Amino acid sequence: MKNKLLHPGQIITLRDYPLYNEHILKIYFRIFYKNQGKILPPCPVIHKSKGIPYTNGKDSKSKAYNTFLENYLEKNPKAEYFLLDGGHKTTAATLAHKLIPVFLIEKNGDFKEARKLVKSGDIFGWYEIGNSIKGALESLAEHHLGTREFLTVEDKAKRMVKNKDVPNYMIKSYKNG
Repeated sequence: MKNKLLHPGQIITLRDYPLYNEHILKIYFRIFYKNQGKILPPCPVIHKSKGIPYTNGKDSKSKAYNTFLENYLEKNPKAEYFLLDGGHKTTAATLAHKLIPVFLIEKNGDFKEARKLVKSGDIFGWYEIGNSIKGALESLAEHHLGTREFLTVEDKAKRMVKNKDVPNYMIKSYKNG
């Protein structure tokens, strides 16, 4: 597992707009805003070179999803990583104009290592840790199937600001940053 800092435009976020827990977003935002993001565990991501979460289905919904995802990736070449967990944390970092701390899932053994880190408390909040990259990509495909759009973390944060889905102090911080 390799740690890295990523720009929010590099990460395709989960299908979680709008975020479901404003309280958690506020906590994470404050941590990042106060330049203390290093105390938080990084978010798991998979680089698209390891695989793309296409579905194996032959039905029209699956085919439409695969085409939609393929077109999105072609039009957004900087979106190189798929987020596995951490929608609130990545959004908070973005709203505070901070790079996003991630750890790259590069091999199947990284999932075993992640489970150990959850047990030790070094990672928290990632409840469904898979066993393989293939399995994680299948879960992502299932998660995103039927989506009407893909968003990078940056796009999601911009939309949340535009639609006033976050508190005013976060909007001000984002616009003034």
